[in-house]
Amino acid sequence: MGTLSRLLPSAIRRWILTSLSDGSEDKFSRAFHASPDWIVITRLRDGLIVEANLGFQTISGYSPSEVIGQPMSTFDVWVQPEQRNALVQELLATGAFRDTLVPLRRRDGSIRDCLVNATLIALEDDKPSHAVWIARDVTEARKAAEALRESEARFSRLFEQSPLPMCFASDQNAFATTHWNRAWFDVFGFAPDTDQGKTGLALNIWVNPTDREHLLGMMARGETSSDVLVQMRRANGELRWMQAATRVITEAARTLYVSTYVDVTDQIRSQQEVLELNSELELRVADRTCELQAANGELLRTLETLRLAKDQLVQSEKLAALGALVAGVAHELNTPIGNGLTMATTLEHKVKEFDQLLAQGLKRSDLHHFLGDLRLATDILVRNLVRAGDLVSSFKQVAVDQTSTHRRRFLLASFTSELLITLGPTIRKSHCTVTADFADELWMDSYPGPIGQVLTNLINNAIVHGFDMGASGLITVRAQAQGPDRLLVEVHDNGLGIHPDNIHRVFEPFFTTRLGQGGSGLGLHIVHNLVTGVLGGSIDVHSHPERGTTFSLLLPTVAPAQTDAAKLTSAQN
Repeated sequence: MGTLSRLLPSAIRRWILTSLSDGSEDKFSRAFHASPDWIVITRLRDGLIVEANLGFQTISGYSPSEVIGQPMSTFDVWVQPEQRNALVQELLATGAFRDTLVPLRRRDGSIRDCLVNATLIALEDDKPSHAVWIARDVTEARKAAEALRESEARFSRLFEQSPLPMCFASDQNAFATTHWNRAWFDVFGFAPDTDQGKTGLALNIWVNPTDREHLLGMMARGETSSDVLVQMRRANGELRWMQAATRVITEAARTLYVSTYVDVTDQIRSQQEVLELNSELELRVADRTCELQAANGELLRTLETLRLAKDQLVQSEKLAALGALVAGVAHELNTPIGNGLTMATTLEHKVKEFDQLLAQGLKRSDLHHFLGDLRLATDILVRNLVRAGDLVSSFKQVAVDQTSTHRRRFLLASFTSELLITLGPTIRKSHCTVTADFADELWMDSYPGPIGQVLTNLINNAIVHGFDMGASGLITVRAQAQGPDRLLVEVHDNGLGIHPDNIHRVFEPFFTTRLGQGGSGLGLHIVHNLVTGVLGGSIDVHSHPERGTTFSLLLPTVAPAQTDAAKLTSAQN
């Protein structure tokens, strides 16, 4: 081991000599073999390995006992033999070389990157006769460095190609400079050639410098932000509102403060315009409301009683919007009351004619005609007044107490015929024809009031929505038995049909395609509630554009017993 100590630099050699002098010769051996680096001593004239440490075994895979006394070329550890030859020539010429990157092959065939140092030493005489080779495995370190470089390259590409204005500063220079990406220069209008690296303060982009201090303070504390609203200045002096987001990125060699900016100036302006427009609209609505309240004061007083009923219905948990049913009721009452008024006016005119005939001399035929007109007028008046009473009663039943619904046994054909008579003026005014196709033996033990309201609503719906204004059409009401205890009632029209986008919404409350043109959006909703509630049936709709619409009602011939008013109200709602 005395000769081996000369292989190493003088400082180590002195330590070895000192160690040997105190009788601890094995200290050098332990230090030699404990080194994680590959340390090999070769003879120059034939490349014979005269000594190798355990680090050589770790890096190459060969144990010292296997290689000592063998030429280095025997083990094929040099991936590039020509590189070894060049290094040997450099070693012979200069006596040493330092930190040369060399790929070395391990016993298992894997390649490791090593930093190699070599020094010539003299063991046999005063001339250099051997070389000390020291190799350090830097494979993992190089991979980590390469990964870091690739990561930095990806960050740089993403940073430069980002469509959002971005900047970053690094602690490598105490955040003294700021790097801006291309999108930032495009948005803010500064010149990359002259302004790259300058801070935001130097560029005077901060309208309120305290905003910058706030963001830097957050990043210094390791906090991040995503929606800080700041006002910034472009190169031409224009002020823009920006939504700033910040992130702190910690890398192995540096810490980055990264910021992004999204221009929200137009959005803020739009929001401000919307707020101003809403304010103006509120004032206009308030003014218009005052005008309407003044114009409709008398009507509001007339409907006060119905409003009280509506307020009670609004409090219902099942249907808060049922109060708007008042408008539908008024519409339904209009037909029988209008028919009755028309007939009363006609009867008044006939009475005046009869008075004139009495004054001129009354004939028997005149008396017969007058009596016939009187009977017809009385019949129509009674029918319409009864219908109006039924509608009022129906409304009270729906809105107040369903247990008052009148139930009786009746022929559906006879009931429908009477209903169509009361609807006669409305039907004639619409230029539509309504036909009924019912078998005489279709008996029902049910609620004629709700059934009448359902058929009336469906016919009126077909008149209003099924045909263009003034156009003629055909509406057919038909019924047939469906087994011993059910009836299928259909209301069909050959009109415009329902658009496919709307057909699934027809039973929703307040949905109408004729808002402000006679449609309240409650008619079919009321129909659905009556059919599925009080009448205990089901309703479906089928329609094809330009081919008409069919509402199909499947009703039990014996309506379900309604003994609980709360249950009835729940079914309606």
